[in-house]
Amino acid sequence: MSHLPICHWTRRAVFTLAIAAVAATGLAQAQSSDGGSSSRQELQSLQQSLASIREEAINENPGLADRQQSLEDRMMSRMRDEGVSPREDVKRLQDIARELRGGEVAEEDRAAMMEEYQSTRQALLQARRTAMQDSGIQDDQMQLQEDIVDAMSDIDHSVPEMIDRFETLRGNVQSQRQSGSGAQ
Repeated sequence: MSHLPICHWTRRAVFTLAIAAVAATGLAQAQSSDGGSSSRQELQSLQQSLASIREEAINENPGLADRQQSLEDRMMSRMRDEGVSPREDVKRLQDIARELRGGEVAEEDRAAMMEEYQSTRQALLQARRTAMQDSGIQDDQMQLQEDIVDAMSDIDHSVPEMIDRFETLRGNVQSQRQSGSGAQ
């Protein structure tokens, strides 16, 4: 099995695969907002297919799941070195969001909660950015993602083409969104 064809798109696609699950909700919401939804529908379909294949690949290769957990633990440790408590802070963000959505927060408390939310979120993002600059973490993450994509390709040989198509569509959808939602 040749790894050369995979390597040329892996660096670009790895990040997309990692965020694809998070982006799915936003895509679904954006889809209903304008008429150019065929690309968005195809993008969402590709995202779902890739996520499903990725999950299958990890399930069939428990070592990948172990490596993924180990990498996540290292990231969390590195983020703690930056003065945040990732798991606790994320839980707090979820709690604040739930309280704000619940509508039972007194108006005088709302601004303070929103400020806490923003400052906690910013601290987490900054700690994550710093952790992601760690060359050991970067190297391990890249190797893990390449191995996951290899395992995905073993399940479905069209994965490289699916990722390329996903990247193309994602770029097109972002361009459409940036050029203005009313220009149709």
